[in-house]
Amino acid sequence: MKCNSSWRLFMFGLVMMLGTSVVAGGCSKASQGRSSEFVAGQRMQHDPALPFHQVWRKPGIRWEDYRKLYVAPVNTAYMLKTTEWEQGLRKGEIEQDVQKIAGYTQEAIKKAFREDEKKRLQVVDTDTSQPDVLILEVALTEMVPSKVVLNTLGYAPFGIGLTIQAVRGIAEDRSTVAIEVRGRDGATKEIVFMLADREAQQTDPVGAKGLTWYSHAYRIIDTWANQFVRVANRDRAAGEVIE
Repeated sequence: MKCNSSWRLFMFGLVMMLGTSVVAGGCSKASQGRSSEFVAGQRMQHDPALPFHQVWRKPGIRWEDYRKLYVAPVNTAYMLKTTEWEQGLRKGEIEQDVQKIAGYTQEAIKKAFREDEKKRLQVVDTDTSQPDVLILEVALTEMVPSKVVLNTLGYAPFGIGLTIQAVRGIAEDRSTVAIEVRGRDGATKEIVFMLADREAQQTDPVGAKGLTWYSHAYRIIDTWANQFVRVANRDRAAGEVIE
């Protein structure tokens, strides 16, 4: 029994060493997520010049006609259920946390465009029918924490396990977030572009103060917000690639 207890402590330490980080770490491309009904996935395809899994744009669209941007409240109705890990959380708690991240996402995008030195698009706070307004509709479709984070927070049902294979599986597991976006013409309300992407946090901030199951989402969302600005400023004539 004493030997078994020591082995458990050793394996726990190994998991934490392999699978955690204090604050450092960025985002990396995760495998493509499942498409929701928010965008027409069958119409989209990968564009190597853009940093997203799939995109679609209306043929003949004139981007230069849009000078203003309205970021609509973020949609969470299409959040794909991940019941495996949700067993450790109350439904009301999840809904409250998701809405918090939705609000952060909307503000992060607006902030990124407002701080853009090129001022390509002026952010407006109310939906209008002006022809030079581009309406950005965003949906969070997935937000899943890694098993390492869930273990650290004490959520069931993820035990540490006693094999190297179990340690490796937990250590390589990553927190993910998926997003789908529609762009509408302010005057006609016609959809003029769509995109879908899914990102993973390279390292989880397990040692960070105030850790929550959704802590990984902030960095990923900030990355998307900055990518949206860079895509808006992209030199399309020169075939600029945005990474």
